[in-house]
Amino acid sequence: MGFSWEPFGRAHRDDPAPRAPARALPSEPARRLAVLTCMDCRIDPLSALGLALGDAVIVRNAGAAATDDAVQSLRLAHENLGVAEVQVVAHTDCAAYGGDDRAAAGAALEAAAQIRSAVPGLSTRSALLDVRTGAVSRPGAARPPIG
Repeated sequence: MGFSWEPFGRAHRDDPAPRAPARALPSEPARRLAVLTCMDCRIDPLSALGLALGDAVIVRNAGAAATDDAVQSLRLAHENLGVAEVQVVAHTDCAAYGGDDRAAAGAALEAAAQIRSAVPGLSTRSALLDVRTGAVSRPGAARPPIG
């Protein structure tokens, strides 16, 4: 017996882009990218960033915070899966920041800086996803280390 999404509604919306089955993909992300984003159910990080299954490692937690667990996962992705860049994607109307969009954007900048200092050689950037419009903006970016 296979798994069914029936109690929850349609599993997938109409998607014009064909997707490779997970079993056909390598464990290393095709774009050498990881995304740290919030666990908010309104966020589909692949779609929001124009990515497909297999393009990036996705790490989710409350507020897209650079917690010890998140940093450990990103370190493993960098060292074992060839991830070279992390995008920290916060979002508008985030409960972790009381709905304060500026606080969410600032926290994403801070998380990017924390990750960069904790995992040498890993480039980091931050962004803010507007959950109402789907637009992604870069209010600031953490730069990769020089040298």
